[in-house]
Amino acid sequence: LKFAVAAMGSAAILTGLAMAQDRPVPPPAATVIPASVLDNLPHKDISNGIVSAKVYLPGAGAFYRGTRFDRTGVVAHATYKGTDYGQYWFSSYSPYVHDFAWQNGQVTVSPASGAAGPSEEFTAIGYDEAGMGGEFLKIGVGMLKRDTDAYDFVHIYPVVNEGKRTASATKTSVRMTHDLSDADTGYGYSYVKTVRLVPGKPQMQIEHVLKNTGKKDIVTAVYCHNFLSLAPGNENLTLTAPFTLQAGKPLQADAASVNGHTLKYLRAVKEGESVTSPFTGFGDKVSDYDFKVVNTATGFGQRIRADQPLSRINFWSIRTTFSWEPYIAISLKPGQTKRWTYTYDYFGPGEG
Repeated sequence: LKFAVAAMGSAAILTGLAMAQDRPVPPPAATVIPASVLDNLPHKDISNGIVSAKVYLPGAGAFYRGTRFDRTGVVAHATYKGTDYGQYWFSSYSPYVHDFAWQNGQVTVSPASGAAGPSEEFTAIGYDEAGMGGEFLKIGVGMLKRDTDAYDFVHIYPVVNEGKRTASATKTSVRMTHDLSDADTGYGYSYVKTVRLVPGKPQMQIEHVLKNTGKKDIVTAVYCHNFLSLAPGNENLTLTAPFTLQAGKPLQADAASVNGHTLKYLRAVKEGESVTSPFTGFGDKVSDYDFKVVNTATGFGQRIRADQPLSRINFWSIRTTFSWEPYIAISLKPGQTKRWTYTYDYFGPGEG
């Protein structure tokens, strides 16, 4: 256990072992870290008396030290009426795994992909222009060194400039900031993320303010991975959209179907199987960013909304998680600011 805590808490270890990602699975037993260790890493427990959640704080010893997802806070274990919507979708970590791997009925994940709950990712900025050995930007992570030919989202890139971070909390909210200025590239930004449980409601909001403080334009997109745990194998799960869903590639005919505004699982997802596709059909209205996911067997579900129009949707699921990934486009000239908020409504039987 002492080894596990040390390994999870050390950015140097996680980053230094990125070279091991291409090694074959199963990973050596000594490198496998149980996911339960995450519960002891720096975090703030918040509650409004209706919903509770665990917000993992950025900085030294943080939950997430990869370079794929926004490090500015990971939200896990959002719980309503005893139902945990943000369980870990993996059982363990190992730097010897590339992305994730199944072993003995359980998932072992790489440090790059090991996030939970509503975890966000910004697309890379300036990667092509950087050239091999040059620097590119990931909002919420920092300036990274390019050391691969093509961008690899599960590769852990060396962090050249992580910027400065702060975090403060109340009983119902956590406010985190990330400020970065990079003289070598001209990129700079001020980023504030606030996770808030709304008083008197089964609702969580994640508010963002991003200001371009540098000399270069910031052109990116952000999505929330929404690692959702509502049903084992996603059996009896349905998603409803305010528009006609159009799958970009066929889903397994016996596993899931799309009919009009609804995506529906027909059976439990099997070990080693993935159900995934990009989706279109949305327009440029903010009201199209409004989705309801419900376990029809239990009645528990979640409504996912934002105050911005959609630019893209990806869908990914395996036996242990359901991830609906709506994107928002961001384009900021120096001095400009972008604000956006996600709203999560939790409901139980007879409430949705």
